Amino acid sequence: MQPVPSTITKTYPPRGPLQQFRFADSTAFDCFRCGQAKESKLITVYQGNWSKRLCNACYGRLLSLYQIKAGTASEDERAEALASALIAMAADDDVRHAEKLFRASEERAERLSAEALRFIATAEYVAGRLEADPQLEWSPAVIGLCKAVEAELVGRMLKPLAALASRENLAADRQDKDIGRVAAYCADPARKPPELGAFAHFLQTVIHSTRRRESSVLVQAFLRLTANWPGSQWLLQPEGLHRALTALAVKFRNPAAHTDELGQQDYAGCRDHVIGSDGALWRLVVATEPRR
Repeated sequence: MQPVPSTITKTYPPRGPLQQFRFADSTAFDCFRCGQAKESKLITVYQGNWSKRLCNACYGRLLSLYQIKAGTASEDERAEALASALIAMAADDDVRHAEKLFRASEERAERLSAEALRFIATAEYVAGRLEADPQLEWSPAVIGLCKAVEAELVGRMLKPLAALASRENLAADRQDKDIGRVAAYCADPARKPPELGAFAHFLQTVIHSTRRRESSVLVQAFLRLTANWPGSQWLLQPEGLHRALTALAVKFRNPAAHTDELGQQDYAGCRDHVIGSDGALWRLVVATEPRR
């Protein structure tokens, strides 16, 4: 740990892992995040470690992430905000290059949507530039992998379900607390699709509720849809897609959306869960392929 430079004239209250200090004299330092040489009387220290000093621009970016994670918005809203922050963390050219690398290393990438690929490529690019230690910027990278799963759920399951149920009367299902979010989207596909947790809850209801399978117009439409997919048994098994989505939310998405500081190990675990050799994303692709 490096010594404190110069004389501190003012210490600002910490904001999460960030704390600013004002010095009597301007001090030269290298920002540990962007690597640029800076000189300022106002320096931010990360996690109380004087070897991790931040310039004002990087302080602003990290502070915005902390404010999202520490805010009072719902988990879904925080996840959306972190996903937007992730996209802003990488230039378009960098994302395109990362996508080319991912396509070259994973031939199954050709079966993913453009949106899912963009989230994965951006997450991979950002993760490749971070130190292994827990820090705020790992959270958007983890959220990016979760958003890739959401994108495929929407494209492969929710949009086809909405098309199939478009002529059905979904009024009763929209009032059902367990499937209402999905029913509302199917009744009006122009609205925002349900998030990861809402779809996982819908799937849990489909799997376990005999009453809904017998009475719900939406659930019956969903079962007709999956009947067209030879590999759909994984979607309807308790230990299948529902378990994969629940684990993704509990182990990775929810901690990323809170004040937890994630690290390289967390990202690696999420990556393996989503796009590892037997990742949930690839199993979803196989399970939703139509009969040929």
